[in-house]
Amino acid sequence: MPETLELVWIDPKSAARIRRRPPWQRLVDDAGRDPRAAAPAGPELPGQTVPAEDRDDVFLILARAAAIDGHVVAAALSDAVRDDGKFAPPLVLVAGELRFPFDELEALKAAVTTATPFVGGDEPLKAAVASANDFLKTPGLLTAPAVVEALTDRIRQAFERVRRAVPSGYLDTQVERALLEHRRYQRRTFGGAPHLRALLQGAGDKAPMLVYLPADLATKLPLYQRFPARLIAAAHLSMDQFEPHAFALEALALARQIPRITPHR
Repeated sequence: MPETLELVWIDPKSAARIRRRPPWQRLVDDAGRDPRAAAPAGPELPGQTVPAEDRDDVFLILARAAAIDGHVVAAALSDAVRDDGKFAPPLVLVAGELRFPFDELEALKAAVTTATPFVGGDEPLKAAVASANDFLKTPGLLTAPAVVEALTDRIRQAFERVRRAVPSGYLDTQVERALLEHRRYQRRTFGGAPHLRALLQGAGDKAPMLVYLPADLATKLPLYQRFPARLIAAAHLSMDQFEPHAFALEALALARQIPRITPHR
């Protein structure tokens, strides 16, 4: 059964550029000649000022244009190098499971908060929480994610070592809930501005693609750490020496895919 597509966000400055891409322009033109081929009108987007025509056209492209995988994105990047050596980021449409990793430092804080009520009489857990608290009090705290993750893992291992009157996976569940409700996603500076760091796992890809979205989009996202999505993006060459990904996608429009709801009979 086909899925429902929900429009989440459009970068209003990019709508005209998206529409000008020849294959997508033809799609828009054909829909204009045949109303039956058009996607449903793009909904109002809370907190976003996007003209109705731009919403409709971009939503149509998100719904009808063919998505490509990571290999085709890499090929598009190669083709985007001009004869004179100049590079212009190509526009691509990709689809898959979009995941928002949580900020490592915020995850440590949530683990400390969740585990603290259980430290009484549990010396390993008490020591793990104390070490984390001492670390968090460090003046001018600046550290690599791996250091923070090691402290979080120590708390997790100590918590799981003792059977407690809480459900299995309690610590991880509560930490995830706190981080998700407060939108504590990873953030990176991209193009001179703060962005959310996300990963898109395409159906045919062995590794996820790196995606950057504007930081202020955090409060507009569905309250899921991961969800199936389709997005239009500008593909950039690698811009972070610590990222293992060969390229980065700068999101310009985002839609969530939802299984079609079957009415109760």
